[in-house]
Amino acid sequence: MQHYQETVALGSKTGLSIVSTAPKVKIEALYHTLWREIFLFERRFSRFLPASELSIFNRNAGTKQVISPEFQAVLVAARDISQETAGLYNPFILPALQSAGYVNSRVPGHETNPVDDHSGKTVVPVKNLEIGDGWARIPFATAVDLGGCGKGYLADLLRERLPDIISGYWLSFGGDIAVGGRNEQNQPWTVLIQSAADPAKNIASLKPDGTSGVATSGINIHTGIKAGEVWHHIIDPRTLRPAKTDILLATVSDKSALRADVLASCAVILGGGQAMEFLKQHQADAAVLQFGSRLEHFGDGIIIGNAHV
Repeated sequence: MQHYQETVALGSKTGLSIVSTAPKVKIEALYHTLWREIFLFERRFSRFLPASELSIFNRNAGTKQVISPEFQAVLVAARDISQETAGLYNPFILPALQSAGYVNSRVPGHETNPVDDHSGKTVVPVKNLEIGDGWARIPFATAVDLGGCGKGYLADLLRERLPDIISGYWLSFGGDIAVGGRNEQNQPWTVLIQSAADPAKNIASLKPDGTSGVATSGINIHTGIKAGEVWHHIIDPRTLRPAKTDILLATVSDKSALRADVLASCAVILGGGQAMEFLKQHQADAAVLQFGSRLEHFGDGIIIGNAHV
């Protein structure tokens, strides 16, 4: 039997689907545990919550700070993927992100909530992130943001904690998905890929093989206008400005949801001239890149229109 629950969390629509024949009481208890972990993660690591551990950490930049084991694990993951991508993902990008225009939450009803303004601070390489046993430090006048990898990290974390009574799962955090096992019809899960030109339409689908993470990133997801200039939230660390790119949306599949999340954003930053080579070099399982009037793709399990690739 398949069970499904949905709400708004982590700044986006979040849905959890579990396939299991276990008694309903056990499934309900499992959902309670999963939602508790999701909301605790948001309270700890959201830059939109002034009382979060992340916000307090950023306000005390320059000092060696005691951090929770959870924060240490996320920072280590962010540092490692930043190093793997040669800085194309950089957790220190927050000042540039806010300077471009992405300051407040985009969740309806929370757009005017107070947030810390780091737009005047400095963006530094990830080598400046110091992490020790139970402590961390960032340079004075810098700030970190986990939005570029946090949802993927959480999706990977939660699926690792799923009990054996589960035969299939679908954990969706906005554009980040972790899937495993089979759906209620004992078939592989199907991830539909929306059209960048018309989100009401699907231009492709992906059937991940086994345990996979799937993430979509693009320049039409979080956008706005500042001083008459249109901005989007994919910041190029090399220019500290919204990426100038011909890729509208990038969908990437990888064994890790965190890697899929980061690799999709890196592909957008690099643009069509370099993105495919980059994704293959980093051993992504599959990808669909959407340009203005065409697609590029690679990997097994992708269906474009009615043709299986």
